[in-house]
Amino acid sequence: MLLWILLLETSLCFAAGNVTGDVCKEKICSCNEIEGDLHVDCEKKGFTSLQHFTAPTSQFYHLFLHGNSLTRLFPNEFANFYNAVSLHMENNGLHEIVPGAFLGLQLVKRLHINNNKIKSFRKQTFLGLDDLEYLQADFNLLRDIDPGAFRDLNKLEVLILNDNLISTLPANVFQYVPITHLDLRGNRLKTLPYEEVLEQIPGIAEILLEDNPWDCTCDLLSLKEWLENIPKNALIGRVVCEAPARLQGKDLNETSEPDLCPPKNRVDSSLAAPPAQEEETCDPGPLPTPFGARGQDGPATPGAAAGGGTKVPGNWQIKLRPTAAPSTAHAPARARAPVPAPAPVPAPGGRRGPCPEICGCDQIPGAGLKVNCNDRNVSSLADLKPRPANVQELFLRDNRIHSVRKAHFVEYRNLNLLDLGNNNIATVENHTFRSLADLRWLYMDSNYLDTLSREKFAGLQNLEYLNVEFNGIQLILPGTFHAMPKLRILILNNNLLRSLPADVFAGVSLSKLSLHNNYFMFLPVAGVLDQLTSIIQIDLHGNPWECSCTIVPFKQWAERLGPEVILSDLKCESPEDFFREDFMFLSNDVMCPQLYAKVSPTLASHGKNSTGLAETGTHANSYLETSRVSISVLVPGLLLVFVTSAFTVVGMLVFILRNRKRSKRRDANSSASEINSLQTVCDSSYWHNGPYAADGAHRVYDCGSHSLSD
Repeated sequence: MLLWILLLETSLCFAAGNVTGDVCKEKICSCNEIEGDLHVDCEKKGFTSLQHFTAPTSQFYHLFLHGNSLTRLFPNEFANFYNAVSLHMENNGLHEIVPGAFLGLQLVKRLHINNNKIKSFRKQTFLGLDDLEYLQADFNLLRDIDPGAFRDLNKLEVLILNDNLISTLPANVFQYVPITHLDLRGNRLKTLPYEEVLEQIPGIAEILLEDNPWDCTCDLLSLKEWLENIPKNALIGRVVCEAPARLQGKDLNETSEPDLCPPKNRVDSSLAAPPAQEEETCDPGPLPTPFGARGQDGPATPGAAAGGGTKVPGNWQIKLRPTAAPSTAHAPARARAPVPAPAPVPAPGGRRGPCPEICGCDQIPGAGLKVNCNDRNVSSLADLKPRPANVQELFLRDNRIHSVRKAHFVEYRNLNLLDLGNNNIATVENHTFRSLADLRWLYMDSNYLDTLSREKFAGLQNLEYLNVEFNGIQLILPGTFHAMPKLRILILNNNLLRSLPADVFAGVSLSKLSLHNNYFMFLPVAGVLDQLTSIIQIDLHGNPWECSCTIVPFKQWAERLGPEVILSDLKCESPEDFFREDFMFLSNDVMCPQLYAKVSPTLASHGKNSTGLAETGTHANSYLETSRVSISVLVPGLLLVFVTSAFTVVGMLVFILRNRKRSKRRDANSSASEINSLQTVCDSSYWHNGPYAADGAHRVYDCGSHSLSD
């Protein structure tokens, strides 16, 4: 009997732990029929899991789960929601989908997982979505897509991946997937291969490709030809060249084959070294050519980093040794040459120094070693054995390094150049570079950094060139660049920046700054842009500029610098009336109608130039300055008025209260006097009209009602 009771209690506990509540019957969610379809609306219910909930089993429904806290989806997460035909999961902070999470949703045709923090699509991420036709995953942090991620989606037609961090699409990613509409805008794509990618979407009706840093070289010829041959009625987004510098801003369909792939004997003038006078006044010095950027037939291209990594305008590059001549234009991509077995390298003075077994080494004449460890499957600097001596240039691009720590660089004190680009670096330990006082060039592009701080770059007193483009940087802490007082070129493009801290550039004499393809809506002049006193080039295009009053000071600052300094165009994203217009060609009073209402009549009547902009002269006629003067005068005035008004109100209240008290006293005294008078009259009448009256005249006095009558 006791055993039976224990078993019963156990089964009841088990059942209680797995009981599910119907979200409609128990009114956990709002369930309504709209145009014949049931909508189960569970928006902002604070759900962290769905395992204890179920939904109607008698009919199909659309399931809305946006605005909850479903940060991770585990296998069989939706086992109790098998009648859903569409699933909305926007704004959940979702960062991981474990394969098998969507099992049971075989009826779902539309999946919305946009505006989350998803970083990768793995194989079988979408397992179970047999009927999926529409997948929306824009505005995530998506960077890695497994070749088999979409392989189970044999009915998928619409794929929306815009505004992510995708730099490449793997081979065969669209195999067996009948894509007709593909949105890849706002990613980090430099090229799209035809073989094993484009050739697998023959039925494409719409492909959107804007706002990617396209590298218009020989590798893009196949994309150009493919776009020219797809159906004429297909909607195609513009492909605008980001590199090389000579084609920057040019539409791909306006280029020719010689433009993309010039003859080898033709020198690309846009990639040549800057003139000598500019080097003396502006450029911090020559830039060494990274390993891997060198072709088999000639020297490296100054605008190309190792292993097909970062590309910046050629005139932003600087050369370490004058012996490196300008290269010819980009040559066609070739198969990687076999890496020769490393050999001991003579050290200065005739000694033979070690070279890491997995790397290749060259002797720099009159200096130390150049160590090439690009694409060697390195996961840590500790893998470099034997440890080389007197390394001046160390290339570790295209490896699998996840973190860098201060212990890694203790024995590399003579480094001039360090290339850590295109790894998986998400962690940089504070004071990692403390011992690298001689470092002048640092590449950390195409990694996973999200925050920059002063402590991360402490010790880099002589750094002149910093490249951190194509990361996920969302935050730059105050004082970050103070640790690098000699910094001259800063590459911050293609990140997730929305603002910059005050005094971020104080004490740093930047000559060239790249901020394009971030999320800036405006940039403040005071405390940020006005500190760029040595700037000769700044790249700001590809940001969602808000063309309203807030951008007027920024626009005036840009006008003072001129087009020689401000590279490319500055397109408005909002408001809708100015969408895709260059705000440099919009007048201030059009963007900010309040502008001339706030300035003085003298300023408002001042002459305008040909673009309709108020002339800037000795008058304080900028919107920023006017606002500052007005506020500085207005605030004390308002304070004085407020204090005066307060005293006045208090005085009036005191006066009114005193008057009321006096009035009450007067009324009381008046009543008392009247009563006394009537009492006197009554007494008098008694003696004069009563039985003792002398003349016998008859008078009546109604003393009870205080009235007197004859």
